[in-house]
Amino acid sequence: MTYNSSRRRFLRKAGALGIGLAAGSLAAPYIARAASAEIRIVSNPGLENATLNALMDELGYFRMYGVNARIIQVPGPTGPFDAIARGAADVCMISGYNLVLTRIEQGAPVKIIGAGMKKCALTIFARPDGPKTLDALRGKTVAVGPKLGLLHTLMLQLMKERGIDASQITFVDHGSNDQCFDAVASGAADACCSSISHLNDDAGPVAIPAGNLWQALPGCVFQTAYASNDALGDRHEGLVSVMAAYGALYDYLMSPASHDAFFEARKRAQKRFDAPSAKAIWDFNQTQRPYSRDLSLTESDIGYLQDMDIGVGTLTRKQPFGEVADMSAAIAAAKRTG
Repeated sequence: MTYNSSRRRFLRKAGALGIGLAAGSLAAPYIARAASAEIRIVSNPGLENATLNALMDELGYFRMYGVNARIIQVPGPTGPFDAIARGAADVCMISGYNLVLTRIEQGAPVKIIGAGMKKCALTIFARPDGPKTLDALRGKTVAVGPKLGLLHTLMLQLMKERGIDASQITFVDHGSNDQCFDAVASGAADACCSSISHLNDDAGPVAIPAGNLWQALPGCVFQTAYASNDALGDRHEGLVSVMAAYGALYDYLMSPASHDAFFEARKRAQKRFDAPSAKAIWDFNQTQRPYSRDLSLTESDIGYLQDMDIGVGTLTRKQPFGEVADMSAAIAAAKRTG
């Protein structure tokens, strides 16, 4: 790998961070801890995941918390879950896959173990001359991705909570949230549900303020973390270490000190660096603080997701919390990091 001046600056900052944390009460007991059994962490190779993976690698949180990790990248929205269900991976820490509870109900040997990003980093965009309110979406074409996929499900939940008849809206599958945004920009759709990374775009679509999902759906957990039952049983201590490392990363991401490291990591993760997009993500992390150092979820958090899935028909019944979730590793990790 070629080390240019920017990369050297990044590594100096990362090194300084490591030294600073090592001097504090959080990391000192764990730097000398021997690495535990290997934990296979699977993620989707999208830009946001790639950025977090780059930061985790450069900042050394795995080493700090004694994690023996192997990162596995599997494409597609179902890819990470499928890998865990068939025993090819142990845990997914960052997933927007919205059928986790459905797959568990169907018998997959997996449990939700916590959260990645807790607040929904999505909003509703529309053509500049298009709908200005959620009510005005009636009779319009809205790009949401696959039927009952994440974007579609969240839109249906939003309409339900706002008392708007979703059957009066034409939802169209235009692919990923980036492709949905492009569909609005090109005039192929009137509005879309898409990532907040587009908030600074000059392509034309503008955000409908009432469609900021982190505000409109405050009870909805955006990204769950899940692990195999085998990993929860046989590699529990390793999962605790993994969750402690991610909790530390998320805490750092929401601090002003992470600015340079975040932008450098994103530049390496993105072939053609998009500065406005990176700034939108950075600003969201700072102002909305969508993560938490404590990754655990409550019965209420899981209940909301179950009710949402039952409402759209992807889940048939509410299962007891202990049958679908296990927060023991997240709780232990929070105690470890203080």
